[in-house]
Amino acid sequence: MRKIALYFVTMRGSSIRYLWPYLRDHHDWLVGCLVYALVGATASAFSPYVLGRAIDELQRGLRLPVVAEYAVALLVLAATLAIFRYLLRMLTGAMAATVSYEMSQDFFVRLLVLDRATYAEFGTGDLLSRATIDFIYVWRFFSAGFQMMLHSLVLLVIGCVLMAFASPLLALIVFGCLMVSLTVQVRFGKVLENSFDRVQRNMALMSAFAQEHLTTVRMVKAYRQEAPVVAAFDTVLGDYARSNLQFVLRSGVITPLPGTVVRLTTAVVLAVGGALVIRGGLTVGQLVQFIVYLGLLNNAVLQISQAFERLQQGAAATGRIAEILHRGPRIADAPDAQTIPITGRVQMRGVGLKAGNRWLLHDITFDVAAGSTVGIIGATGAGKSTLLGLIARVQDPSTGQVLIDGVDARKLALRTLRGALAIVPQESLLFSMSLRDNITLGLSGVPDAQVEQAIDAARLSNDLPQLPQGLATHVGERGATLSGGQKQRTAIARALVRDPRILLLDDALASVDALTASQIIAGLASSRAGAGRRTTFIVSQHLLAVRYADTILVLDEGTIIEQGTHDELLAHGGRYAALYEQGQRRDADEIDERALDGTGHTEAPWLTTPQ
Repeated sequence: MRKIALYFVTMRGSSIRYLWPYLRDHHDWLVGCLVYALVGATASAFSPYVLGRAIDELQRGLRLPVVAEYAVALLVLAATLAIFRYLLRMLTGAMAATVSYEMSQDFFVRLLVLDRATYAEFGTGDLLSRATIDFIYVWRFFSAGFQMMLHSLVLLVIGCVLMAFASPLLALIVFGCLMVSLTVQVRFGKVLENSFDRVQRNMALMSAFAQEHLTTVRMVKAYRQEAPVVAAFDTVLGDYARSNLQFVLRSGVITPLPGTVVRLTTAVVLAVGGALVIRGGLTVGQLVQFIVYLGLLNNAVLQISQAFERLQQGAAATGRIAEILHRGPRIADAPDAQTIPITGRVQMRGVGLKAGNRWLLHDITFDVAAGSTVGIIGATGAGKSTLLGLIARVQDPSTGQVLIDGVDARKLALRTLRGALAIVPQESLLFSMSLRDNITLGLSGVPDAQVEQAIDAARLSNDLPQLPQGLATHVGERGATLSGGQKQRTAIARALVRDPRILLLDDALASVDALTASQIIAGLASSRAGAGRRTTFIVSQHLLAVRYADTILVLDEGTIIEQGTHDELLAHGGRYAALYEQGQRRDADEIDERALDGTGHTEAPWLTTPQ
């Protein structure tokens, strides 16, 4: 009995214990639930007692005033039960809403600070399943399961105590049978929790599959993959159906047990109680009292069984949610994190980054002065994007140091570091809102002049006349109404409107034509004129984008094989010169003639750093 009580009080060994931190601040609610359950269960438990006394009074002789008193007493008990059951439901409903709200807030905040490795490990569909479906089962446990279990347990305890006063022997029989039933349910509780956890994981896989293929439905249709995708989904759906069936079968073995035990107990009570009545050891009213108690306890045990199933579902769901809540970000502020004004000097000293047994970057060393423009080129997989990620501290190096203004990036407060830089990835991510809101994302009160300056620098102003409402145009989910080039230029404008001290362009001109790309590069330089010096890193497969950079880094297999200006690298005759001779010169010269003022300049003054 002590073990069962301890289980229900602490939920030891169950994932439901992760809910305790959210209940700790609302202990008054728990006390209120206990009081409401105690009063309501007491009223319910005393109803058979009053009925048994009334029957005994009737046997002694029909006295209308006494019968009326017992009738009024039964009505008062019924009203008390209804009122306090209602109050208990309202309070547990408030608990369900509050705990779900606070827990989901923490869950979403946790999602925002987790690193890319965590997203890659779980997947978007799995995380969405945890953020939606799992919270439904947590809410169901509190809104119905918790109050049913609390009321029924209190009713069982009070009912058994009152039965013991009438007949200790019959009370012992009833109590023993109920303990057998509860013990079996507790024993199989972890089995049900694990079984339902598999259901939820398979549902997450199904959600992830649907999410992935719905977002790429155009590709599926283009390559006529409808039939293979449907077949693959059928496999995923089959796994979910089988796990769900296993849970239902296992739950079906346990669920009928309480009712079966109560029916067997009723037969024993009738036999033993009838013998006691014949011998005069028990009155007819007391026997009726026991029969009614068995009906109440039957309902109580059935409710406990239903609540227990919801408990296991809630425990499995809570465990999956807690798996994310208790996962800390790998990139976090150091205890002595510094907050300093950042000017934009970036250094790397012997930097290496290892993933498993493979070095993604190794022996990276350079020193970039504040306000410089750095071009980074290299084949696919050379480590260009990874290098920018180290500057933004998306990852930390395995060896060496990344220094920002002479301070190790790991010692800078993340808010300070990331507030001083902006990164534009190749895949531009836009939200379902207006074009202006996408550009000023997260900022408030941005002057129109500042927005227009960023738009002009990104050469997005050329496209505004084509949009039905200009900056107020709603771009749709993921910017569906915009072209690839327009998305990239919107992302560049979003970065520029923040006036960052360090700007990271990760192949952000890949979807932009050569002429527009040269104009954007010119705009980047001119936008620095009024805002001070800005350090710019440009990752690109096209030499046009980096030709006039102050420093060009050539990466190959995770290391810098060449470093210098355009002229220096051409004179060196290495990898950069070979790439340039393979056709980049012709394209660059053509753009120079179209982009400049027609004077035949061979220099690009817009990329020089304003003083």
